[in-house]
Amino acid sequence: MRKKLSLLTIVLVCLMGGTYFLFIKPFSHSSLNDSCAFCDPAILNNQKFYEDDLVLALYTHKPILPGHCLIISKKHAERFEMLTDDEIAQIGRVIKKVNQAVMKVFGTSSYLLLQKNGLEVGQSVPHVHFHYVPRKAGDDSTIQFIIKMYIANAKQPMSPEEIRETVEKLRQAIE
Repeated sequence: MRKKLSLLTIVLVCLMGGTYFLFIKPFSHSSLNDSCAFCDPAILNNQKFYEDDLVLALYTHKPILPGHCLIISKKHAERFEMLTDDEIAQIGRVIKKVNQAVMKVFGTSSYLLLQKNGLEVGQSVPHVHFHYVPRKAGDDSTIQFIIKMYIANAKQPMSPEEIRETVEKLRQAIE
C-alpha cells in the first residue's frame, strides 16, 4: 500500500509540474525592465508593505496560502548571483522582518522560502525574488500543499480591496 501511495504521489507531482509550466509566461532577455512586474510602479504601489534602500516586500496577488509574500531586490537583477553581498544580506534581514509580521497577522509558525534562477526552473518574473510561504500547525498535508503551489498561478488574483486590507495589516505589523 505504501509503495502505491508513493508511486501515485510521484506521478501527481510530475503531472502538476508539467501543468505548472503551461501557466508560466516566458520572458524575453532583451526587454527585462519593460516586462518586469516588479519594476512596475502600479504593482509596487498596490502590493508593497515594506521598503528600504535595497529591498522591497510585497504581498502576492495570488497567494498559495494566506501570508504568501515576496521579498525583492530593488535593483533590477534577473538572477541571485547578480546581487551584491550587501543586497543579499539585506534580503536576509527583510525575510526575518516579514516572518515576524506574517506571524502576527496570520498566526503562522513556519515558512518555506523559494527562489528560482532562470526560466528553465520556472522563474516567471525576470527579477530576483524570494517567495515566503508561511505554514501553521494543522495546515494541509504536504501533498495538498504541493498541489496548491502548482495551481496558484492558475487561480484568480485577490481583489484590490483584499490586497489593500492585507497590505495595510502587514505594514502596521512590520513597523
